[in-house]
Amino acid sequence: MLIAVALVVLLILSTNDKIQYWWQTYQSYLDIVQQRVENMGSEAYLIFTLMFLFSFKAFIPIYPISIVCAATGVVFPFYFALPLNIIGMGLNYTLKYWWGKRIGPGGVNVILKRNETLRIVMRQDGRGNPWLLVFFRLLPSFPINLVSQLYGSMGFNYWKYLGLSLAGNLPLLISYTVVGRHMYNPFSAGFLLPLIIIASLSSAACYLAGVILYYKKKKRRKKNVRHQNLKNQSY
Repeated sequence: MLIAVALVVLLILSTNDKIQYWWQTYQSYLDIVQQRVENMGSEAYLIFTLMFLFSFKAFIPIYPISIVCAATGVVFPFYFALPLNIIGMGLNYTLKYWWGKRIGPGGVNVILKRNETLRIVMRQDGRGNPWLLVFFRLLPSFPINLVSQLYGSMGFNYWKYLGLSLAGNLPLLISYTVVGRHMYNPFSAGFLLPLIIIASLSSAACYLAGVILYYKKKKRRKKNVRHQNLKNQSY
């Protein structure tokens, strides 16, 4: 939430005449950089490179997926960049899902041991919770590969999984794409507002996750106490 407030303040400051004048001294340089980026190569080559980065991320997560989405917005117009990002994320989700599917149900416990949040909030019915899937995709900092692999291991319906994943991730994809499109004008509303949206979504989702974890732990403690009382009464 503090990040969102800071970005709002920065947005207000960006309307200051002195700041705008200072920024204009660098605008010509940024325009040159933008032209060079847009002339990097053929569109087919750029699309192939971006799809490769989306796919590579599914197996070796050494860079944030948000950077790839923003880069798509840098080199392509919004109406073309957003569908590319949706296709790229769908490819990323699909690869890790089928990797989890290949591992099978035996990999569920292994995956849950890697992340305490997942272990606590996931419904233990062996099939996964569709609403939690949407919620996980709304979290910018949540490990996407772990969730994809988990739902694949559980045997969750693929098309339902893919649709819910993309629907939950869509607000972030739109924001990342708009940020990339306005990368060369970071004092513009087009650059700052999506960052505010991302920060607000992250804060709200983290708060909600904390509430869910609190009540889940509380419920578990009550169940353990009740079980212990019944055990003591049996002696």
